[in-house]
Amino acid sequence: MLATASRVERWILVEQCGPWGADAVPLARVDDALSRHLVSSANERGARLVLLRHPVGVDCPPGRTVFLADSRPGRETLLRRHFDADGELLATPLPAGDPAPDGWQPVDGPLLLVCTHGKHDRCCALRGRPVAEALARRYPDRTWESSHVGGDRFAANAVVLPQGWYLGRLEATGAADVVARLQQGRLPLPHLRGRSSLPLPVQAAQHFARTQLDRDGTDDLALVEQRGAGADAWVVRLGGAGHLPDVEVRVRYDRRATEPALLTCHALRESVAPQFQLEGLTTLVRRGRPHAG
Repeated sequence: MLATASRVERWILVEQCGPWGADAVPLARVDDALSRHLVSSANERGARLVLLRHPVGVDCPPGRTVFLADSRPGRETLLRRHFDADGELLATPLPAGDPAPDGWQPVDGPLLLVCTHGKHDRCCALRGRPVAEALARRYPDRTWESSHVGGDRFAANAVVLPQGWYLGRLEATGAADVVARLQQGRLPLPHLRGRSSLPLPVQAAQHFARTQLDRDGTDDLALVEQRGAGADAWVVRLGGAGHLPDVEVRVRYDRRATEPALLTCHALRESVAPQFQLEGLTTLVRRGRPHAG
């Protein structure tokens, strides 16, 4: 699963109760004017539009809750607002940055999104719903079912905001403990797909450095520099937290890393899944101060 977090820096999350269609952003049951407004707002902000609903068994209140999230390192923010009617949402420009305008409330994370978009891929519903129900029992005010977030083959998938941590292959029996570990500042490496706000080569380099050096702190190994090193190859420098030294990691993207297989529940033919490979890892003397991430 390493380095498979979808690349997303900003998010627009909109409550939509009831069943969803097969589209990745299933807006068929949303009024056309509101749908255009949401898509336009997402495009203008370079944001990903995702629909939310409460887990099974939780009543759907009138109106819609909307969240805006920024997952960029050092700029992590999460805003919330409830709209009583679609007309109010349609008439409201969605803010693009800080500070939060009137009517929007800052939210302390985590916000937990569990993909249950069964019409897009049935694996997500079959494996995602038990995880969403389990998380809702521990975190009732923070857990939402979501439409497609990417990586159906890793279901059950979850995204933890505002940071944009992607988690995969979660099970209902251990999902709450995985989230608790994140809240304690430790990364659940067996389930971590990466951080959405970082380039894929950086996600891969962080994975290899964390596993090789046994560093699982959420603030460890921040991105300092990424540079190309030939076709499908990169050198990534990561900053060591506190007194720890920097690390330079060399990774390569292997486009035929696996044997052909059915990658999703709805796949009709086998495909090959590309994968990053570790080419080398060097511990460096730390110089300067790395960016957060």
